[in-house]
Amino acid sequence: MRLGRWIRLFMAQIITYLSNTASNDTLTLDAGLNTITGYTGSVSGSSVAYNTFVNVSGGTYNTGAYSTFVNAHDATIITGNKSQFSNSNGLTVTTGTDSVFDVFKNGTLTAGMKTQIHDLENSDATLGRASHIDTANNSHIETVGTDLTVGALKNSTINEEGTDGTGYGGVSVTGSIQGADSITAQDVSVLFGTMDNTATLTVDASRSGSITGGSGTQSVTQTGSAGLTFISAAGNSGGNFSATGSTGADTFIANSSMTMTGGTGAGNTFDIMRTGAGAADVIKDFTAASNKLDLSSFGLTQSSFASILDNSTVSSAGLTLNLDSKTTLTLADVSDKSALTSSNVVLS
Repeated sequence: MRLGRWIRLFMAQIITYLSNTASNDTLTLDAGLNTITGYTGSVSGSSVAYNTFVNVSGGTYNTGAYSTFVNAHDATIITGNKSQFSNSNGLTVTTGTDSVFDVFKNGTLTAGMKTQIHDLENSDATLGRASHIDTANNSHIETVGTDLTVGALKNSTINEEGTDGTGYGGVSVTGSIQGADSITAQDVSVLFGTMDNTATLTVDASRSGSITGGSGTQSVTQTGSAGLTFISAAGNSGGNFSATGSTGADTFIANSSMTMTGGTGAGNTFDIMRTGAGAADVIKDFTAASNKLDLSSFGLTQSSFASILDNSTVSSAGLTLNLDSKTTLTLADVSDKSALTSSNVVLS
């Protein structure tokens, strides 16, 4: 039906259908449980809950808690807690806690804690604590709360410290890193996964973190002050995981071929693991002060390690050790085998 400029819905428990309205219409809601379809005007009803909006666009929708928006596009929406959005495109949304989105793309979202998003695409999102995103693609995410988890991060950025630098807490990526991504947080936990063999990640972590490679030639660079643990996946046969630390004391665990750069932090540990598949590992800056090489998984004695040193080779690539028949280790900045002593090599 055609509506005038001002419309009011009074009766609770009434389901009202509206369509073909003009863009300058303003709908005022005095009761909930309305279903509004094809609307292009504005809505006033910030204290009215349990309304459903289908195929709406344009204007500003100011609604209460438990609102549902289906196929909404190109509108500004301000809604309360526990609202639900399906197939959103081109929206500017401000919502409360515990809201749920299946697809949110080409928009701007500000949401409270415990927000759940299945697919965030080409969007800017500011989220409260304990929020979760299944897939973030070509998006920028800000949060000033703790414990943001993301399944897949694709060509996106996460800033847990917020634009004002007051945020805190951790970011976890539990499924995959794809494309070029960046994370700023106090604590990070990242699994690269196997979806993108050439994925890259820049991390600015200030307290702690663990980064585990997946497949191919993926790489990670830490620019923050925290000492991180970098791990190459045991199943990355034929690949090479590249990890670069910063000013903290980092730990590198090479379960497969790995290129390791400790950075300027003192006391980095390079743990070379013996595996059935073998590996070709490289340490770029082993001679930095207080760094240690851990070879304890190879079961070497002082005598057998001395034999490895005797048979090592020096080239333009550095000093190369054959740790067993399948594993080589090249120390890129070492040309004198006497630089490896009991003070910086752990055998057991």
